[in-house]
Amino acid sequence: MVEKYSSFNPDRRDMWRCVWKRYMHPSITQKEIANSLKLSEAKVSRLLERAGREGMMKITLEVTPPRITELEDKMRDKFELFDAVVIPSVCDGRHGTRRSNGITAARYFEWLVKDGSKVAVASGTTLIQMVENLTPRRYRDLKLYPLAVMELGLKSSGTEVVEFFPNQLVAAMRAKYGGDVQAFNFQVAKVDKGLDDAQKKEVLEQNGIRDLYEEALDADTFLIGIGTFKHIDHRARAFLHYYDADIERLSKVSCGHINLQPFDSERVMMDDFKGFGDIIAVPLDHLRQMAKTPGKHVMAVSAGEEKIEAVRASLSPAIRCYDILITDEVVAKAILST
Repeated sequence: MVEKYSSFNPDRRDMWRCVWKRYMHPSITQKEIANSLKLSEAKVSRLLERAGREGMMKITLEVTPPRITELEDKMRDKFELFDAVVIPSVCDGRHGTRRSNGITAARYFEWLVKDGSKVAVASGTTLIQMVENLTPRRYRDLKLYPLAVMELGLKSSGTEVVEFFPNQLVAAMRAKYGGDVQAFNFQVAKVDKGLDDAQKKEVLEQNGIRDLYEEALDADTFLIGIGTFKHIDHRARAFLHYYDADIERLSKVSCGHINLQPFDSERVMMDDFKGFGDIIAVPLDHLRQMAKTPGKHVMAVSAGEEKIEAVRASLSPAIRCYDILITDEVVAKAILST
């Protein structure tokens, strides 16, 4: 082993030093790497190219979808939003639409958020795509909080539910941004059914997370998805089965859901469906208050033809709980035409 190390090719050692600089500082230029390592810029270029060929460094293509400013202006004016982001619709199905919207949400989030911010995260398939497209090691000193509390019993429904839940999204964000970022896990023992708000606070107190939950209520930025029960994936279906929710009735009566709370165009429907009242989650009324608070933002992401009804209903005065909406042109045109 010592013999192999002593005969290690100097070029490969320099190649690893170049790759490590690029890994630790993704935006660093080749000239800056050359200066810091006392190598020529030409050699750094040659070593990084070789590192890509040999699999030492994966070279990926970063994309930023274009924005349709005309639709954005109309959305901001009509719905009195702080900001609206509208991207071209893609033609490769629901997954491609979610991915494109998730990429856009990642870019916007990283423009909006600053070092030291407190960020609270809901669940959602588009938010999963957003987290996957965050820039590694971009921020320092963030604090990341889930917007809902996960029961230990959910694990019995399989790991797919765990992947879908805010706890996992928060953990994935921390993995992207590194050790300077704190991520909190809101997990409690199985919650009894029929508890009122005061009793739910007692549950949080008993599990040692009430103070953290209240910190989440005062986050600087809230990330939410606008979902629909018309089309749900296996993760959401497993979650709904855990709470004995009537999925068929949900799809017929409700228009959509935000942070595990169903709604139509007139009201949040937590009491209309079995199980939802037992979920401990930051309510939409509180998100609405935060969206109106100076210096705070609630950013909603949702795109695709199947989300039109949900987004339209979420923009009604009785439901709207966000000040930033990121969507695609299919949704934007549909809701502007009504």
